[in-house]
Amino acid sequence: HQCQGVSYLRYAMTYILTGILLYLSYRFITGFLLPVVRTTRRVKQQFNDLRQRMQQDEPSASNSGYTTGSLPSEKPKFDVEGEYIQFEETR
Repeated sequence: HQCQGVSYLRYAMTYILTGILLYLSYRFITGFLLPVVRTTRRVKQQFNDLRQRMQQDEPSASNSGYTTGSLPSEKPKFDVEGEYIQFEETR
């Protein structure tokens, strides 16, 4: 009769530990893994949307004649080639 008690206890502990392991796995997957995967997908989708918008805006910007450089009518505020930099005196 002693062997049946040990055998029953072993099976009971196995089921209890398996249940605890399944519960902890479920909590890890639903509490951590799924939110990380969802957030990663959302961020990738936002980057892809932004990249597509940038590519769509690129041809229209090049056709409009504007460049990202400075405007040609702008005068430099200082003489790049000279040794002396002119400045305005403030009081």
